[in-house]
Amino acid sequence: MAELVEFRDDITGGHIERTQAYIKIMLDAMREHGIYEDEYSGWDFDLVLQSSQLHDIGKIAIKDGILQKPGKLTDDEYAQIKEHAFFGGSVIDRIKEYTTEQSFLEYTKIFAISHHEKWDGSGYPCGLKGADIPLLGRLMAFADVYDALVSERPYKNAYPHKEAVGIIMAAKGTHFDPLLTDLFLAVSDDFEQVYAMQG
Repeated sequence: MAELVEFRDDITGGHIERTQAYIKIMLDAMREHGIYEDEYSGWDFDLVLQSSQLHDIGKIAIKDGILQKPGKLTDDEYAQIKEHAFFGGSVIDRIKEYTTEQSFLEYTKIFAISHHEKWDGSGYPCGLKGADIPLLGRLMAFADVYDALVSERPYKNAYPHKEAVGIIMAAKGTHFDPLLTDLFLAVSDDFEQVYAMQG
């Protein structure tokens, strides 16, 4: 299913593998420093990492003309792209009806529906704010945004690593969880290495 998403959204080749690697970096650092232990207590970290590959599964419901548009999106097209987070949750709910193993799908749904929420409540699709955003969504925000910044797109050039890190740090407390933003800064060189090897 992850391959299907990446095949359709062919301008983001490698995004799924890289974001999974970024998530592992953040998880390892979070555990090392004892950050948010209460929130990740009981997680199956192997399943978390596997499920992160499907954070963009909702894109299978987006029209090709929008998903693969070689230029900047109109306001209406961007509004349709934003629906992929909601669609992702809906897709997972349908799959859950036919399975008995739910843990993997629960993690997947959280990633899919919450990775575009923002700390100040200005994100989508639910406008969640602060700690109301699931920790998995708050973590994926770093992986997703960093990879988008350092990757070339038809409508933008790739940002250098240091500039991408600066953009993320400037959004501490608005887009990103402040505590996790400091953690990201501490491991940002590891992010750069992942992109260098897989980008």
